[in-house]
Amino acid sequence: MTGRIIKALSGFYYVYDYASGIIYACRARGVFRKNNLHPLVGDEAGFVITHEQDREGNIEKILPRTSAMERPPVANCDLALLVTSVHTPDINFSLIDRYLVCLQYAGLTPVLVFSKSDLNERDDEEEIKKVYQGSGFEMHFISVEDNSGIDEIRQTIEHHVSTVAGPSGAGKSSLLNALTGQKTLETSDVSEHTGRGRQTTRHTELVALSSDTFICDTPGFSTVYLPKIRENELKDYYPEFVELQDGCRFRGCVHINEPSCAVKAAVEAGEISRVRYENYCRSYDELKEINRRNFR
Repeated sequence: MTGRIIKALSGFYYVYDYASGIIYACRARGVFRKNNLHPLVGDEAGFVITHEQDREGNIEKILPRTSAMERPPVANCDLALLVTSVHTPDINFSLIDRYLVCLQYAGLTPVLVFSKSDLNERDDEEEIKKVYQGSGFEMHFISVEDNSGIDEIRQTIEHHVSTVAGPSGAGKSSLLNALTGQKTLETSDVSEHTGRGRQTTRHTELVALSSDTFICDTPGFSTVYLPKIRENELKDYYPEFVELQDGCRFRGCVHINEPSCAVKAAVEAGEISRVRYENYCRSYDELKEINRRNFR
């Protein structure tokens, strides 16, 4: 039988059977451990039923993956809803841009979802749109309080396997509850002491919205590590840079110190967000230092 792993907890892998819609609690065979292959939430798996009445089984094989992420640990997603609030907690553009790099590196298409729009001030949305103008990322402003923007998100994720990523307290679980129409996941307020969200999701879980639409709720992270790439590859994860790079004087321009750089000119002209560019420069310097230590 073939299904999809929707949850891993306490040594069991919960497999959604495509044919029946039944969820089976399965163990992974020892051969996976011997081959250093660890099943992930989102994996498609071949499994056999061992106890029909108890809905238990064994996973026999893992089908080839189309994508895999370490943080969050999830496989075969093609879409990532990057959920962050503008206020409570306050928006962190640096964190967003690091997420965007990581998600693209993992082979996912990011969708920017700005939650708690009922708390936004008058010019907030326009300022955010200016930051990501030209990036090509789909953007949504939503509020689960008044249900605004939820139908648009539901249309975006239809026929996809999506993950929900973003910092703790941004409203990921609240969004998922709104999409499923059920309060299946715990939610929490932002800590008044730290200004950060309290983490409510403690494991990665895939929720079936239909037989071909799944969405994954994952623990939030306040720190996101850049992928293991060379610093001169970073520019390829900024779509607005890629669009202009043929106008740079030097082939392979990294848009830092080179003269006649089309990207730097676009920043000065206000065509590319200075916030995005400065985040890029900081990440570039970070990767350069990491690679210097690792390859010296």
